[in-house]
Formats: sequence, structure tokens, C-alpha cells
Amino acid sequence: MAIVVLRELRKEMSQDFGPGTADSFIEAVHAAPADPDVSGDPDDRTFCGKPTLDMERVNYQPSGPGAPWLPRNLSDWECRDCAAALRSR
Repeated sequence: MAIVVLRELRKEMSQDFGPGTADSFIEAVHAAPADPDVSGDPDDRTFCGKPTLDMERVNYQPSGPGAPWLPRNLSDWECRDCAAALRSR
């Protein structure tokens, strides 16, 4: 089964309320099944049930069975529900 790794981002305005746009910060890293009709795109929902529409794709693919589903540098933001769903498959 192919999976797509996605970042859920949250926006925060600068603390000084100065001009500019909101900065993006990682809220969580999720996994979603790949869309069966569009190669490389995620399906509509992550394994934990969140919509994938506003999430950002991470350019990462597990190297094979037993390999981590997300890159090590993003492990601090791992969605535990997505991880549990992947372990149960």
C-alpha cells in the first residue's frame, strides 16, 4: 500500500503585530493512503480521519516494509493516530 506523508500547518501572526503575512508552523505530520486514481496524490482523508485538502505534501517515501513512515527530522510532529493506524495494517 502506497502512502503519502503530509504536513498539517498552522498559521501564526508575528508577535509585534507588524506588517506581513502569517508564518507557517508544523502542527502535525500525517499519513494518508495514495489516491488510486491520481498517482502521487493523497486520498481525501488521512489515516486518522482528517481532511487532506489544506495539508502540504512532504517529499518522502518509505524505503520499504518496516521502514519509518515519516522522515526522522519530522518525528517530533508524528500524528500518533496515523502511526497507530499504520501499525494495525
